[in-house]
Amino acid sequence: MIHIITSENRHLYGPQLWAMHEERRRQCVEKNGWVDLVVLDGGEVDDYDDHRAIYLLGFDDAMRLEVGLRLRPTDDRCMLADKFAHLIAPGETSKKGADVWEATRLFTTEAYRERKGSGRGERVFECWAAAFELALRRGVSRFVGMIDLQLYPGILNSPIDTRLVGIPRPYAFGLVAGSEIAISQALLDRVLEAIGRESPIGYEIDALDMMAFGDLAAVQRQVTRAMTPQLTAGAERDETLAAETLFRLHDSSGQARRIWDGRARSLNA
Repeated sequence: MIHIITSENRHLYGPQLWAMHEERRRQCVEKNGWVDLVVLDGGEVDDYDDHRAIYLLGFDDAMRLEVGLRLRPTDDRCMLADKFAHLIAPGETSKKGADVWEATRLFTTEAYRERKGSGRGERVFECWAAAFELALRRGVSRFVGMIDLQLYPGILNSPIDTRLVGIPRPYAFGLVAGSEIAISQALLDRVLEAIGRESPIGYEIDALDMMAFGDLAAVQRQVTRAMTPQLTAGAERDETLAAETLFRLHDSSGQARRIWDGRARSLNA
C-alpha cells in the first residue's frame, strides 16, 4: 500500500510528513550535497511544498518510512519550466498545464535500501504505480521532472518509459536532464505486471477509515489485507470490513464513500 496524502487528509499525517521532510534532508542535502536547499528545523522544504502538493509515502508494518514521492499540478507553476527552462529543448510541448503534474523528491530510506530478500526495490515501482493510478483518475496525461544522469541507466531498464526533453546539462553535482512520462493505462498495467500486482496500490485514508479502524497503522493493515487474497476466512467483522475496503479500492464512482458517509450519519444520529 502507498498512502496518498493531499490537502484533504494531511492533518492525519503530522509525524509521518515530518519524517518525510527529515528524510529529504538526509537524501538531498547530506547525501547528494545540494547545499542550496532550505532546511527548517531539521527538514528539507521548498516553495512547492504547499497546499497543492500531493505526497505518496510507503511505510513498513510498524509505520516506518520507506519510500516517498511528491506530485504537484503545474497549471500555476512548475520547477522544470520556471526555474530550469534551459533543460527543455526548443519546440518541445509545454511542460505546464491542467493535464501535467510535476514529480519530484523521489527517495527511499537507508533502512529500506539495506533490506535483503525477495521484493527488494519494488517499493519504488509501487510508488510510481500509485502515482499513475491517481493521475489516470484525475485526467493527468503527463508527469514532468528532472533526472540526474547517474540514475538514467537504471531508468532505461525499468518498465517506465521516461523521455528526455532536452540535452543534459552540467550542474554542480553532475549532469541533469529534463524528463517526461506519458501516462496511460498500458503503462500502469506494465508496472503492475513487473511487480506482480493486480489490485490498486495507492489509497487515500480519510476520517471514515480512522473511525472504522482507529489509526493509520490499523488502516494500512486492513487495506493491505484487502489487497491480498486470503486463503482462510477471518472473523465476520474483519471479512465485512475487508470486503468494503476492497470495494473502496476499486470504486471510481464515489459510491463506496457515500455508503460509508451514510453509515457515519446513522451512527451519529
